[in-house]
Amino acid sequence: MANQGRLIALEGTGGYALAQAAKRLQRQLREPRKPAPPVCTWDASGIFHEIREGARGIPGTSPRTLLLLYAADLAFRLRWQIRPALESGITVIAAPYLETAIGFGRAAGLSSSWLKDLLSFAPAANGCYRAPEGATSMAKMPKASDSFLEFGFLQLRNTEGRWNTDEIRAGFIAHLAGLENKGKCAMVTALKPTK
Repeated sequence: MANQGRLIALEGTGGYALAQAAKRLQRQLREPRKPAPPVCTWDASGIFHEIREGARGIPGTSPRTLLLLYAADLAFRLRWQIRPALESGITVIAAPYLETAIGFGRAAGLSSSWLKDLLSFAPAANGCYRAPEGATSMAKMPKASDSFLEFGFLQLRNTEGRWNTDEIRAGFIAHLAGLENKGKCAMVTALKPTK
């Protein structure tokens, strides 16, 4: 479609870092005399909110289950937020999008083919950026409600299995760094003003 909008993926770990990077992307991508591109965030469907607010004492879930829930939430975002914006010619920022799920899954030991099949319904992004990983003040330390990854790490720490969430976080960050090194993703701080 001639008036098709652009889908911009924003990937990263913490909710605060993603929110700040999304604001910067909005400023960079804003067109003259138009509103800033909307940011479509995780848990638009409320799946994860319901789990957080549900009964206490229930063991956490596995990475595979977390990613199935992420895919369900992403399908909801695509149906009700992302695709309608794109069809109206609006650029939309998905924070996070596919590479967050892929990086988390790969770092947790899931196969690339399973992840590819799981997320095959989602269109490729027109651009991919990553939020910087950096020092966060104690007042802004990530909470389980901040981002999919923080939620996932809390779930993994509450499972009967022994998941090393520090290793999974490191593997996730290495996944994004690998994409950046291949030129498939850029750090938001490296953005140049758009023309």
